[in-house]
Amino acid sequence: LVDEMGREESAQNYSDRRSHSATEDLTRALRPYRVGDPIRLIHWRTSARYGQLQVRELEVFTGSQDIIICLDSSTKWRFEDFEQAVIAAASMYFYACNRQLNAKLWTPKTGLLHGNQVVLEVLAATNAGEDGGAGEPPYMPLIWLTQNPVSFDSLPPGSRGVLWSSNVVEGDSAKPANPSHLGIVIDPEEPLQLQLQQPFR
Repeated sequence: LVDEMGREESAQNYSDRRSHSATEDLTRALRPYRVGDPIRLIHWRTSARYGQLQVRELEVFTGSQDIIICLDSSTKWRFEDFEQAVIAAASMYFYACNRQLNAKLWTPKTGLLHGNQVVLEVLAATNAGEDGGAGEPPYMPLIWLTQNPVSFDSLPPGSRGVLWSSNVVEGDSAKPANPSHLGIVIDPEEPLQLQLQQPFR
């Protein structure tokens, strides 16, 4: 799931980078030459005018690949399912970090945060059904971990969800109206790790 989101982000970044390629080599500033500066960056006309080597500092566009993992801790959960969701959130966060993606965690109580220690502390302290004082998750593609299938209907475009279906009631009201956001349905009888590694639907 994280790899797929990363590929989607990467394609978007490539497209953004191509649109910025015209400005990629614009000179942002000139400064005196320092030992080790590449010769190709010397601005010869300005260097001749001042009698001292001047080097161009270039404006460089750098895109980031954000992976936002959202744990829907404000809803009611079965205890075992919530424990699995916390494990899944931590696993996805660190997997994304290891893949050099800009991983962030969002919970209704804390809002958006990043940093290995902070994420681990928040996940260790989070509880199912906690008050959500942080508002809504960011309106950008995210990975939504929940036990509430109806919450998929309000996710931003490009988002994917992981649904724990232990207490899902059969019927139309328990199914998301927009199933395109549904990524993986977790079966409590199967190993979590194997389920998280399968491609989304």
